[in-house]
Amino acid sequence: MIKKIFLNLMFISLLVVWNSAGSVLYAQDVTLYPDIPRIDVHCHIGSDTQAIQNFLKLRDQIKAEHDVDFAMWINLGKGDEEINTISDITTDSKGRIVVCISDYSSHDGLKYPPEDLQSWLDKGFVGYKIWAGPYYRRLKEGQEGYRYIDNPALDPTFKKMEEIGMVGASIHIADPNCPWPERGNWLADPIEYWKEITAWRHVLERHPKLIAVMAHSDWLICQDAQIDYLRNMLATFPNLYVDLAATFQYYPFVKRGNLRAFMLEWADRIVYGTDIGTWEGDEATTREVQNYFRTFQILERDQLVKGGFFGNREIEGLSLPRDVLEKIYYRNAMKIYPHVKEAMVKLGYKVN
Repeated sequence: MIKKIFLNLMFISLLVVWNSAGSVLYAQDVTLYPDIPRIDVHCHIGSDTQAIQNFLKLRDQIKAEHDVDFAMWINLGKGDEEINTISDITTDSKGRIVVCISDYSSHDGLKYPPEDLQSWLDKGFVGYKIWAGPYYRRLKEGQEGYRYIDNPALDPTFKKMEEIGMVGASIHIADPNCPWPERGNWLADPIEYWKEITAWRHVLERHPKLIAVMAHSDWLICQDAQIDYLRNMLATFPNLYVDLAATFQYYPFVKRGNLRAFMLEWADRIVYGTDIGTWEGDEATTREVQNYFRTFQILERDQLVKGGFFGNREIEGLSLPRDVLEKIYYRNAMKIYPHVKEAMVKLGYKVN
């Protein structure tokens, strides 16, 4: 009897941990890796002080409720907003938010001249977010403009980015071409989708030293054959990376084994992201905390998880090993983006 009671107590002790406030956290409600910091490389915060405070509140809440250590966010801006200074953002965020310059109208020509790019790096910006397509999100019927990102007029900018090490962060092909019957929800025409992917490939062929992160993995993660093409892209262009922003909702469309094998094989080239925007109110903060935690469950556990960001489908967890998660959660981001490792050290993280 005593042995049975002891074993029961041992089992219960494995199911609960205590947070800093003394509250019980059950094992299924906490991260498996509380000591691994997270960096979200794909979010849209802008420069609003209240929005920044909401992210810091989210950080405190996800730590208290799920034992997750959220270290930093990379801010891609909001819409066509111009961010001319980062000093206030750095101060307001206590060093946890870094910023990219952003361009949502590449079909009209990139707005940041090549000769100015070094000055943006010197100011502390960590990359150049460029909206590469689809064209109809910016060009209307009959409107003038070059439809695709391989416009030769943009080459001087990409060449300068190669020279100074400015990261394309993130290069956006905005909408996925999903399997039928979901296809009509987004970019329904597969021919147009592949023209846009091919145009981006042309840029990489002309600028092989360009360090770039493909936002949303360029949506080459919504069908199994697309994942094979994504493997080819990464194998062909050694300076190319992908982020996972908003991709979680499409994982049920592909074979779990294929997706997991891809992440294991290319762990050095994948970064964590969500595409989170801004919100208002405590209830919304709690919603975003849960959205974040579900993505961590998908990556860390082998159970069914109902949704991540932007979707409520049941997703079979990938149960990725610790070394892979470390790369995806923060190590690759420190390797790719200037200033990020320095910021992590200032925040007190022991990184190598």
